[in-house]
Amino acid sequence: MAKAEYRSSIRSKNLIKKAVAKLIHEKELSKITVSDIIREADISRGTFYAHYSDVDSVLKQIENEELKVLMEYVEKFGLGNIMTNVSELFEQICEYLSRDMEYYRMLAHSNMFNNFIWRLVEVYYDRLLDLVMSQRNATNRDEANIYLIYITSGAKTTILSWLDGNLNGSPKEIAKIVGALVSLNMKYYS
Repeated sequence: MAKAEYRSSIRSKNLIKKAVAKLIHEKELSKITVSDIIREADISRGTFYAHYSDVDSVLKQIENEELKVLMEYVEKFGLGNIMTNVSELFEQICEYLSRDMEYYRMLAHSNMFNNFIWRLVEVYYDRLLDLVMSQRNATNRDEANIYLIYITSGAKTTILSWLDGNLNGSPKEIAKIVGALVSLNMKYYS
């Protein structure tokens, strides 16, 4: 019995998160209500409140879950490998996003997706900055900071453009191009 309840709980939460993603695509985040969510998810008000206290709690959970997954990819990959093999990490992240492209495409239309990508960058920023400085033998922290902002902004924008359907290609093809661009910039920077 507990296993069925657990699956039902997961199913309900997924319905709610997908409903929120769809609603974000259709209207301003500040105008989404619990009533909108339960209508879109086709669940009862009680089911919603069994899992969340309000719309913000759903948004916070989505953001935290996605940030956690992305952090797991970075940790598994190894932060030290990012600058030398960014295309492999980029491909893994794109493969993950492609598993539920419609959901992530809807989130990409909101500022939420942008927020958890920047939160991911913030978590690792100081370590990445030190890494850039050591690998590039940089002595100017400001130049390393500009380089890191440039690379992370480009990667984020590429992911968002790909999710939005503005770039054609598989995760592997997109990652190969991004990796080549990062390598080219590293040569220029060094």
